[in-house]
Order: sequence, then structure tokens, then C-alpha cells
Amino acid sequence: MRYSKTITIIVLLLFAVTALAAAGGCSKKPAPKPLQNTPGAPGAAVKPPRMVIGYYENPWPGTPEKTGSFPAMKTFAKSMSAVGPFWYKATSDGTLETKESQQVYDTAKGLGLKMYPLITNKTGSTDAVLGDPAIRTKVTDNIVKIVQEKNYEGINIDFELLPPAQRDNLTAFMAELYPKMKAINKTVIISVFPQVEVSEDVSGAYNYPELAKSSDFLQIMLYDRHWASSEPGAIAPVDWYEKNLQYAIEKAGGPHKIIAGVSAYGYDWIKGKDAETITYADAIARADQKGVKIEYDEASQAPHFKYADHEIWFENDKSTSAKLDIVAKYDPAGIAVWRLGQEQPEIWAIIDKKFPKQQ
Repeated sequence: MRYSKTITIIVLLLFAVTALAAAGGCSKKPAPKPLQNTPGAPGAAVKPPRMVIGYYENPWPGTPEKTGSFPAMKTFAKSMSAVGPFWYKATSDGTLETKESQQVYDTAKGLGLKMYPLITNKTGSTDAVLGDPAIRTKVTDNIVKIVQEKNYEGINIDFELLPPAQRDNLTAFMAELYPKMKAINKTVIISVFPQVEVSEDVSGAYNYPELAKSSDFLQIMLYDRHWASSEPGAIAPVDWYEKNLQYAIEKAGGPHKIIAGVSAYGYDWIKGKDAETITYADAIARADQKGVKIEYDEASQAPHFKYADHEIWFENDKSTSAKLDIVAKYDPAGIAVWRLGQEQPEIWAIIDKKFPKQQ
């Protein structure tokens, strides 16, 4: 009888502990704890050095290579670990269209920057590239070929505007590409849309858990909460930014799988028209020219102002600092700034302080 009484007491104690734990489960989730990376520990995830990627684009046809992102890449290379040039498009016949620049390549390599060029889907090519097994194999083989020829450290698959019906096809594409890239010891990044408070029409094609199995990193495009054809508002409100970063970490299997996007641009919404993408310098110049005061929205952590039929929201050092505080809280593998040349230059000192690259 003494043993059965003891057992009863133990059971009651266990029940009480379980009840307390269940009650605590209704509270707000804390930030995920960083994964432990003790060498040799069972199940330990390998956390890579911190990555700071600057996206590179020279978007104006006919302009010299030294415009666009080039000056920022040279000036702030010391704050970055890599660049992601916007150079390749997968076509419906399985080839890659290119606008690569030898000058940019040589400069980036000379500055010690790794290169993860973007592979985008050419308009009208998605059904073939993702849905046709023969074309899919041709595209993945051509990606491997260009990476080997150019000695890139890896690539970034940036397939956008995918209907949710392409979800399984995108997963199959990455499952085919990933082992080919790992066989030559190259890094695979896939850019994906955020999924919290984002329309399924935009985000539904991206199966985070499955894509995490077939890539080294998911780069979450944590911007365009308000976009060119939406109502005006912050590009990346901090509460929305945090929800999506935490969700991605949970679904992908840990912070070591995530690269957090950081926006550096703005939009000028004109009444009755789609917004124009603008740089930090554009925003400051327009406010100065119109003699209007720049306001700062504390709730979303974003600068903005209005004049006539225009409403402008953009990013500056203060709004970037707020997002980097969230990044520091969750400690992902890296950040990626879209895009070089659009930013307030002062953000790089903040990045150096709050999320410094590591070699």
C-alpha cells in the first residue's frame, strides 16, 4: 500500500506540472532559441558564417555598367560577404538568357565578394520550366553548367509570380537541382514570398518545409507589404516583418536555414496610378523640392510624406535599424539587401554594428 500511495502522489504531481505547462502554452510565443552547434552533438545543425548579401541590378537599358548598383557595391563591399547579380532568366526551351557583366564580375571577385547570381523565370516560361520534366532537367543542367563555368559560389533561384498550382512543380524543380549543385559543392538559395498576411495567390506556390529540404537557404522577401498597385503604406512594417521571419524559421527548421530580406527602396504613390519605385535619395530630394516635412510612423517604423496627389513611403537608417533589431533577435543565417544603390548609405554602419558579416 505504501508503494501504491507513492505512485498516486507522483501521478498527481505529474498531472499538475502538465496542467501548468498547458496553461503557459496560451501565452505569446517567444523568439525561437538559436540552434546549438556544438561539434559532434547529436542532431546539431551547422550554422554558417553570417551572410550579408547585396542584390545587384543595373535596371536601365543602355546605361553604363558603372551606374545602378555598381558604386554602392564598390563603396560598401567591406560590409558585405556576397552579391546577388540579377543576370539570368530561365526560358521555355530550357536555356538561360543572360545579361552578365565581366566588369562587375571582375570587380566583385577583386573585392573578395562571393557571387550568388539570380535565376529568374522569364515571363511566359513557367509552365515549361517547372511543369515539363524534360525542360526542367535542361534548365537545372544549364544552371549547373553556368555555375561551373563562371566559378560562382552558388545561385539564387528567384521564381516569382507563380500561381499556387505550381507548388508541387516548384518543389520538384528544387529537388532535382539541389543534388546536382551539392555534387559540385555549391550553395543553393531560393527566394520565397512571405506567407503571413500575404495573399495565397502570391505566396501559395512556396512550400517552406519541402523547399528547405532542397536548398541551403530560404531567402524570405520581407518587403512589399504595400506594393505598387496597393494602397500607400510602409514597405515592411516591423510587426509584419517579425511575424513572417518567425514563421519562416519555424517552417524551414531553424534560423540557420533563413536569409532575411531587407528593403532599401520606396514607393511614390500617385493618385489614380500605380506607384513608382524610388530610391532613398529620390525621396529626400522630392521632400526637399516640395518643402514638405518627412514624418515617421512609429507603429510601422517607416518614414513617409505627402504632397499634391503624391504619397511617399520609403526606408532610411532608422527604419532599417528597427528591422535589424528584429533580425538580431532571431539570428538567421544572413540578410539580403534589395537592392544596392537604392539605400541610404548610413545603413551600412548599422549593419556592421547589428548584423556584421563573418568570414
